[in-house]
Amino acid sequence: MKFMMVILAVLLCGACFSGVKAAKFAHEQSNLVNQVQSLKKTRDQINAEWTQLLLEQKMLADDSVIDHAVRNGLDMHMPQATQVVYLD
Repeated sequence: MKFMMVILAVLLCGACFSGVKAAKFAHEQSNLVNQVQSLKKTRDQINAEWTQLLLEQKMLADDSVIDHAVRNGLDMHMPQATQVVYLD
């Protein structure tokens, strides 16, 4: 009878240990899922910013924008035909 009580106690301890480990792993998995979701959100924000920067770069490289900036910002203009000198 004493032997059966020892076996029962060992099995009970094993079951408790197994339950605690399962709860710990479930908590760790939950934390990892939260981290993955946070990283995906950050990735999406960075992708959106990258797309915006690419659009801005294309807009700034447009000839009309450059021409407007040169004419207004640097006060440059196209020379008249009499002002053009050709070199051989």
